[in-house]
Amino acid sequence: MLLFAVVVVLACVEKLAASANTVAVERDWAIVVADALAIPRQDLNASMRRIDLFCKLVAPVVISVIDGLSTRLAIWVVLGVNVLSVGGEYFAIAMVYTAVPQLERRWDTDDEAQDGRAIPRSFSLQRCIRNAAAPWREYISSPVFLASFALSLLYLTVLSFGSTMVTYLLHAGFTPLQVSGMRIGAVAAEISGTWAAPYIMGKIGPIRSGLWFLNWQFGCLAAAVAAFAFYDNQSQLVAVSLIVGVALSRIGLWGFDLSVQFLVQEGVNEHARARFSSTEMALQSIFELLSFATTIAFPLPGQFKYPVYISYGGIGMAAVCFAMYVRKERGHLLHMSKCFGVDKKRIPLQEGVLHAA
Repeated sequence: MLLFAVVVVLACVEKLAASANTVAVERDWAIVVADALAIPRQDLNASMRRIDLFCKLVAPVVISVIDGLSTRLAIWVVLGVNVLSVGGEYFAIAMVYTAVPQLERRWDTDDEAQDGRAIPRSFSLQRCIRNAAAPWREYISSPVFLASFALSLLYLTVLSFGSTMVTYLLHAGFTPLQVSGMRIGAVAAEISGTWAAPYIMGKIGPIRSGLWFLNWQFGCLAAAVAAFAFYDNQSQLVAVSLIVGVALSRIGLWGFDLSVQFLVQEGVNEHARARFSSTEMALQSIFELLSFATTIAFPLPGQFKYPVYISYGGIGMAAVCFAMYVRKERGHLLHMSKCFGVDKKRIPLQEGVLHAA
C-alpha cells in the first residue's frame, strides 16, 4: 500500500508537470513559433493535436499487446520509454527555443517587487488570496470567456472511450480486443477532425466552425442518449448506438477544440496567455472530476444512463454558452434573411428586426 501511495503521488506530480508543459508549449510557444515562421496558427495547432492523437492511438495498442505477454514486462517498457523520451523531448524543446529567438521574452510581472517596496506581513494572507483569485477574475472578464467555458464543459462527460465507458462496454459483453478496435476507430475519427477543422475554419471562420462542430457533436449523441432512455441500459443495441454516436461525435469535439483554441490565441493578450490557459485547464480538471463524481454517485452498470444524461446535458450547456458567445461577437446566430429568403434592403432599419452582421 505504501508503494501504491508513492506511485499515486508521483502520478499527480507528473500530471501537474504535463499540464504546465502543455500551457507553455501548446498554448504559448505555438503562437510565437507560428508568427515567427509565418505558419497559419490553425494548421500548427492541428498538426500538434494530430501528433498527440496518433500517439494516443499507438500507445494503448502496443502496451496491450505487451501486457498480453507479461504485465511486468509492460511496466518496464513504459518506464523505459518514458526515461528515453525525456532526453529526446528536452533536446527538441531546446532546439526550438534556440531556433526561434522570439521565444526568449522577459517582462516583470510583480510591480511591487520591481519598485522594491516591502509587503507588510499582516496583509500577506490577504495578498495571497487576492493573487489566487486574480487569474479567475481575469479569466471571467476575458472576451473569449464563454467560448473557453463551453469547451471546459465538454470535460464533464463519460461519453468518450475512457475508463468509465470501457468498463460499461466490457460489462455489456464486449471483449477487450473489440473495445481496443473501437478505440482505434474513435481515434481515427478524432484525427479526421484535426484535418477537417483547419479547412473549415479557412472557409467559414473559427466562430462559425466552432458552432457547427459543437452542434455536430450534440447531434451525433442524440440517438445514443435516446436509446438509454427507451431501452435496457445493458442491451447490445444501446451499447452499439453509444459506440457509433461517440465515435462520430469525436470529429465535432476536436474540431470545436481547435476552433476555440484559435479564438483564445487571437483574443487573449500575450502577457495574460499563460494565466488564461492555466485557469482554463484548471476549470477543465474540475469538470473532469465532476464526471468521475457522477460514476461514484451511480456506480452500477444499470445506472450508467444517469452519467450519460448528465454528460449530454453538459454538452447542451456548452452549446448554449457558445451560442451566447457567437451572438455577442456577431450579433446573430443565423443569417435569417438568407435562411428565409427575406430581402433585408426592403426593410427599413427603424422597423426591421433583421440586421446585417
